[in-house]
Amino acid sequence: MKIYTLLLLAIFLQPFCIYFALYAKAKYSSENKPINQFALGVTPSLAYLSAEGFWNAFVLLFIVTVVSLVLSLLLNFRYVIARKINTSAILTSIVSFLLIAGFFDWLVGHFIVENGYEKFWPSLYFLRLIFSALIIKVIERKRKIKDGLSNMLVLALCVAASVIPAFGDAFILCTLINIFLLIPIGGAIVSSDVDNTSAGGIAFFYGYVFIMSLPVSVLLYLVLSSS
Repeated sequence: MKIYTLLLLAIFLQPFCIYFALYAKAKYSSENKPINQFALGVTPSLAYLSAEGFWNAFVLLFIVTVVSLVLSLLLNFRYVIARKINTSAILTSIVSFLLIAGFFDWLVGHFIVENGYEKFWPSLYFLRLIFSALIIKVIERKRKIKDGLSNMLVLALCVAASVIPAFGDAFILCTLINIFLLIPIGGAIVSSDVDNTSAGGIAFFYGYVFIMSLPVSVLLYLVLSSS
């Protein structure tokens, strides 16, 4: 993927990451449990998608993360954010996402042909994201954290399931693949802590969010494909 396209994708994702990291309210949003700030590690890991060198893309994406973080704090200096910035948590999240994305990048490079990767990279990257959300869910259950970051990540992934394919060459096919990944894995994440009645309502809401994102994704795909 070209760097300018990568930056456009990063700029789209960054508001979600900043919101989850600093402003999303949750029962565990204390200074001692800064797990929300793991979301800030998503954007730099996009560097693996760059076709123009990993380190150049990583530096640019890291700058996007830092600048958006600073702007967010400056624009909201009158308001009390949900949690203070924890440098250790942010650095840990960046390293964690880089390791996870690097593993998948290595796996894809060894077991998938180059043409297949160029065509299906949106679904492969979506798989990385939803797998990361699953890992976070496991950590939350182990620490007995309720209303955790993983549920909000799945909500964001409902939008990303159609938006990310808009940056590739197989929009419809990758969107369908993402749906088949989202339904079982995302459903397991959000329904693991609720009863069957609540799970049905949650599934309906998440499906509604996905459907509402489709027109925006189609428009974005048409704009990118015509440029």
